Amino acid sequence: MKHEPTIIIDFNQKRMKFEKPLQIWQTHKLEEISGIFEKVQEAIDGQFYVAGYVSYECAPAFERHFSVCEPDAEIPLVWFGVYERPVEEVDIAPKGVYSVSDWSAGTNRVEYTNNIESIHAAIARGETYQVNYSTRLKARFTGDDFAYYEDLRDVQTNYSAYLNVGRYRILSVSPELFFHWNGEHIRTKPMKGTLPITGSKQTLFESEKNRTENVMIVDLLRNDLGRIAKTGTIKVPHLFEIEEYPTLYQMTSTVEANTKPGVTLFDVFQAMFPCGSITGAPKISTMKIISYLEKEPRHIYCGSIGLAVPGEGITFNVAIRTVLVDTHTQLAVYGVGGGITWDSTAEDEYDEMRTKSRVLTYRHERSGSQT
Repeated sequence: MKHEPTIIIDFNQKRMKFEKPLQIWQTHKLEEISGIFEKVQEAIDGQFYVAGYVSYECAPAFERHFSVCEPDAEIPLVWFGVYERPVEEVDIAPKGVYSVSDWSAGTNRVEYTNNIESIHAAIARGETYQVNYSTRLKARFTGDDFAYYEDLRDVQTNYSAYLNVGRYRILSVSPELFFHWNGEHIRTKPMKGTLPITGSKQTLFESEKNRTENVMIVDLLRNDLGRIAKTGTIKVPHLFEIEEYPTLYQMTSTVEANTKPGVTLFDVFQAMFPCGSITGAPKISTMKIISYLEKEPRHIYCGSIGLAVPGEGITFNVAIRTVLVDTHTQLAVYGVGGGITWDSTAEDEYDEMRTKSRVLTYRHERSGSQT
């Protein structure tokens, strides 16, 4: 029986549901990615809706010097569906039942501390300024994955998306915008700087460490945008803004520009992907460090999920706060990390990782229930 994918995009408090795609384009091969982007561009130019994802391991397709871990042969590197329109009536069935085991970290404190020390050594050698180092949490999952997505979305909702693409289910509750582009103007909103909700907005705003992390990534994105922007149009209208979520505060900045004539979606990804907020700087040498330390692929985590809407433009998130569920093995994987600079300590960064993971259990902590 042929599987019919279901895509739900919850960007900026607006839900769009997509079923019965006219076309599906996916691949496990890096050399086929540029061709898929050409087809996606044709669909966008033809005023169709396009929704899908680009995994982190696609990076070498846009810049051959980018280093990534060997991707899982079973998970498509990219997946895009083409649609005439979203489903008009978004009827959400009553929430089903699901079970999630305790999340176990793939990296213990000792290994984590050793890796932070390795990053400090790389910074001292001048190989990097900041490394977005991450690890994976894993759990057993059974039941209704969409119900779990809805519970996760109660915590963070700005750029959330649910993708049922067959064997794999992607539950992304990302608060971070990668870019919105209407064909002429592009806006990106990197997120770098975190504080638990038990702290205060002012404390995060005044944190020199978090400001340093943030401005490094702002400068990186300004440089990335320079490859596709008209001269003199790159601006930073908002710097060090603080966003509040139920479990934490996040520091964001906004970088925008007017794009050159003839720029395509592939050009945008070639200039900007992966987003600097989840790599660090400079990208080429830093991604080499990441692939050496992490030793396993990120998959959708730190990739991007997006939607093209005729007449409105193209929006992609940074796929953080994202759970990947394998329905065959009943394994759920959640990536979590943070920007490591010279001033970072292993203890603080490990605590920040735990703060960012609270999205997984926040609803049950609040209700006093267990799943």
